[in-house]
Amino acid sequence: MTTIADKPSDDGKAMKTPKKRGHMFLVDLPTFAKVCSLGDADAAASYLILAAGTGADNRTSTWSREAINKRTALNWRKADTSMKKLEDNGLIRWLSGKGTRKPRIDLPPVETRQPMQRNVSALFDKIRQGHQPQSQAEKAAATHGLRDGWLSRGEDGVFEAITQRATEMAYLPMELVGDTFGESSAATTTIVDRIRMSRDPLALRLLIELYSLQDLAEHGGVKDYYLWTAYNREKGGASGSLQLWTFTREMQTCRIQSGPLAHHWRSPTKEEEQAGKNGAADFFGRVQILCDAGALEWTYYLKEDGEGDAPRIYPVGVSRHGKFIWTELESIIGGYAIRAACALSDEAPDKLENVIWHEANAPKFFILPADRLAREAALVGVPRLRHRARTSNAARWRQELLETVESIVPTFRGIIVDHAPALLVEADKRLADFNVGFNDKSTESSTSIQRDINDSYQSPMHDRTSFQDADLDAAFLEEMLDEEAAPLIASVADRMAAWEADDEEYFLASGSGAGR
Repeated sequence: MTTIADKPSDDGKAMKTPKKRGHMFLVDLPTFAKVCSLGDADAAASYLILAAGTGADNRTSTWSREAINKRTALNWRKADTSMKKLEDNGLIRWLSGKGTRKPRIDLPPVETRQPMQRNVSALFDKIRQGHQPQSQAEKAAATHGLRDGWLSRGEDGVFEAITQRATEMAYLPMELVGDTFGESSAATTTIVDRIRMSRDPLALRLLIELYSLQDLAEHGGVKDYYLWTAYNREKGGASGSLQLWTFTREMQTCRIQSGPLAHHWRSPTKEEEQAGKNGAADFFGRVQILCDAGALEWTYYLKEDGEGDAPRIYPVGVSRHGKFIWTELESIIGGYAIRAACALSDEAPDKLENVIWHEANAPKFFILPADRLAREAALVGVPRLRHRARTSNAARWRQELLETVESIVPTFRGIIVDHAPALLVEADKRLADFNVGFNDKSTESSTSIQRDINDSYQSPMHDRTSFQDADLDAAFLEEMLDEEAAPLIASVADRMAAWEADDEEYFLASGSGAGR
């Protein structure tokens, strides 16, 4: 909830000023599943906004109809109707009067455990009063209570009553309902509201589930066991210790017939089967809703093989709405890789034209270099949620990106310098532009809401000479042919360090360090 801090006034007396919320909020997955089971996208979106208004207990919200009205296209009446539906189904409970200016609303977690049998209930009450099972009947009841999650037993053999089940929390960024701190204006369209417009509450449920499954540090996004884009590969030429591979995109694939996303699978109708659709049609439709809403993007990694747990070799790029985003750091790294591969390749007489074709056709086609020993090298598209809470997991992911820049980019630059130096200019400009976008505080995007490495930072450097007329910018070319690229990489390190410092300040203030 919003807290009040003391601030000295002109007359020396302390006055109260509002303190901003943190960067994230938590939602219990089984409870939100119950919300979505109502079949009402308005109610589901309203619940998420109420959840964003909770305080440190992640349960008591100080947001109500006004907050819903401000962050969605729902008017006051529709917001009230949505809250009434949530209340009637036991998903919210008023702690204050409904007409008060300072509402307090309880968001109780739903009970997912099996109802207690009569003998378990009797034992449960006794254990809460300090009793332990003695008779055979009580021991049998204790066994059932352990099985159903109503009782626990410590290493010392002592039974305890579990009054509330363990919650299954998804860590969500406040940017889903506004800016970094969840604030919104009438002119703002929030991510939650954009998804609500689809009228499919299970699209909102999928959003929350993917946040719970995302692990940036480990997988670079949502683990590609559940959802991924596959690529066909074909071996190209080789040079020195490197093997060239060409990759052609196939279709998106999922594995959801069991596991945490199984409820998105359904048996297709005969008409759907005749049309070539399977039980994942609804799931892929919801994935597309998230992409269209700007909540989900795709990032591409060259990996040691196509399995979900295979080590990543390096990132290749990021796409949104099917368009490759060259202002992303992963895409900048991929640009160097593509240009290094084209510099080594003999598949086209004009290496610059070859680069232009491959970059224009990304992410459908790629040509990439890999170590000769990576004989099963595979390219995989991984779904990733664009908005992220500032967590230790995200910080580790950013650190890994920095290490990739420091280790991979000089290698690719050296290849390009040795074989086709003209290909280096545009790649170096992109990296310089990435840095200038951070340092140029006068640009609009440098103060954008997300302030993360997935921002599309823009700067005046976009107007500088492109690689097509690199020979007209000899001074810039000479500067960028520095083989080590130390100034460029150091600038990226400075930018990352600034984010890390911002994260540390947030962790100290909030005591938070978990989540994805």
